Amino acid sequence: MEDLKKVVEYKGSSIKWKFIFVIFLIMIGVGGYFLYKSKTQNVTYHYVTQPLKDGNLTITVSATGNIQPMESVQVGTEVSGTIEKVFVYYNDKVKKGEPLAQLDKTKYLSNLNQAKASLQASKASLENMNAKLNQASQVIERDKSLKKSTKNALPSKNDWDTDWANYLVAKAQVANAKAQVNQAKQVLSSSQYDYERTTIYSPIDGTILIRNIDPGQTVAASFQTPVLFQIAKDLTKMQLQVNIDEADIAKVKAGQDVTFSVDAYPNRKFKAKVNLVRVNSVIVDGVVTYIAEINFDNSNLLLKPGMSADAEIVTKNLSHVFIVPRSAMLYIPINPTAKKVFGFSKKEKEKVDQKPHVWILKNNKPEKVYVKELGNSGSDAAISSDGLHKGDPIIVMQEKSK
Repeated sequence: MEDLKKVVEYKGSSIKWKFIFVIFLIMIGVGGYFLYKSKTQNVTYHYVTQPLKDGNLTITVSATGNIQPMESVQVGTEVSGTIEKVFVYYNDKVKKGEPLAQLDKTKYLSNLNQAKASLQASKASLENMNAKLNQASQVIERDKSLKKSTKNALPSKNDWDTDWANYLVAKAQVANAKAQVNQAKQVLSSSQYDYERTTIYSPIDGTILIRNIDPGQTVAASFQTPVLFQIAKDLTKMQLQVNIDEADIAKVKAGQDVTFSVDAYPNRKFKAKVNLVRVNSVIVDGVVTYIAEINFDNSNLLLKPGMSADAEIVTKNLSHVFIVPRSAMLYIPINPTAKKVFGFSKKEKEKVDQKPHVWILKNNKPEKVYVKELGNSGSDAAISSDGLHKGDPIIVMQEKSK
């Protein structure tokens, strides 16, 4: 009995403590709720405003790209072989017709001499055939004279047919020999062409940008012409090629002013103009862009081919317009007493106005004013509206009051 009594007392004590623990949790929850309620009810906000100003705003399109020579030529070889000599190096100035490299001529010289010999043999064969034709022609003339003097009694038909056949064969052999001579001339011309191409010459005046070969290297021109050199014609006239996003391409046109910078001269701005916007698009990883060619003077030779550049293309200059921070056009008033979702009430969220507008502070209350957005640049936007006046307090944000 005593053991049973102890068990009953233990169970009663356990239930009592569990009940007390639950009551404690409820009290903490209720207290926390009222504490949170009091804090949220006491939150107040004040409006941060800026006076509306007028001024000038330059609208630009940003783009990145690389600097290239306006004119450059890739020099290759039409014949295969081993590079014997290279006469130029990077940055060397070259003139049109100046030798750049020399391939081993042995094989091509042999082919050339063989072609010359073949042509001489073909010409000798032609002379031989011409002699036979001349002999056959004389026989025919004698036969004709004999026929006339003997009133066709002589020569006999058999002799005439034999002589006439010999004449036709000789005539055909001459024609064939002439064809052989022409063929040999073509082979000689081709061999001469290949032999001359063993020396690689500069096609323009310029500067060596790329040299892809060294003596002893073998080049093969069987399927495509290998690029051995790249020569820039004039490094004082350069071109910046930038990629314009398809969303901005309608704004960019030839003749527009451009400023750009490069990492090598971070504190310097270079001026240029858009020369051409290419019609054909470039698609990389699904992104569509268009290349704009921007020409500029590089007389001081500060800028090098391949440099990356950040460009600002001036698409529009707006004068005497209202200028507001772009944040003012994104501002939505906060109602601290409403059930907020991401800073504004559910009802307000459902009615977000997509038309361009700003809010002004009037009698310490926000008032919406619709505007026309003329353009934006950086953190500023240019607008116009009959409902705004210079100096109006434009609301840019709300802050919690301390």
